[in-house]
Amino acid sequence: MAARRALKAVLVDLNGTLHIEDAAVPGAQEALKRLRATSVMVRFVTNTTKESKKDLLERLKKLEFEISEDEIFTSLTAARNLIEQKQVRPMLLVDDRALPEFTGVQTQDPNAVVIGLAPEHFHYQLLNQAFRRKQRGQEEENSDSH
Repeated sequence: MAARRALKAVLVDLNGTLHIEDAAVPGAQEALKRLRATSVMVRFVTNTTKESKKDLLERLKKLEFEISEDEIFTSLTAARNLIEQKQVRPMLLVDDRALPEFTGVQTQDPNAVVIGLAPEHFHYQLLNQAFRRKQRGQEEENSDSH
């Protein structure tokens, strides 16, 4: 029989697990308290791109969840980290409520595109601009490799 390994960490998806929009999932606060009473590290993840981590945290606190900002990892966090790692200047096609996640990021003369859930930005002119930037970037990559 294989040795049983102790669980060291749990990643909890936020939307649909702890809350649905502005309502807590029934029993979620109590379940989280019980989980925190163990020695397991708890972190929270979400793939939402429609709001900043600060806004998300505010919503969770209103729903009486005891969560700190540094425990949350979002897809916007991942995008920001990649932007910094690759040192690119993105064109941001994200909801206006998500823009605080990119404070301090250079966006002048973009050489990358970040797309999130932002229907108000999904119109021909802006999407065509993003496509042309991407196309121009591929042409530059191809000319560099010759």
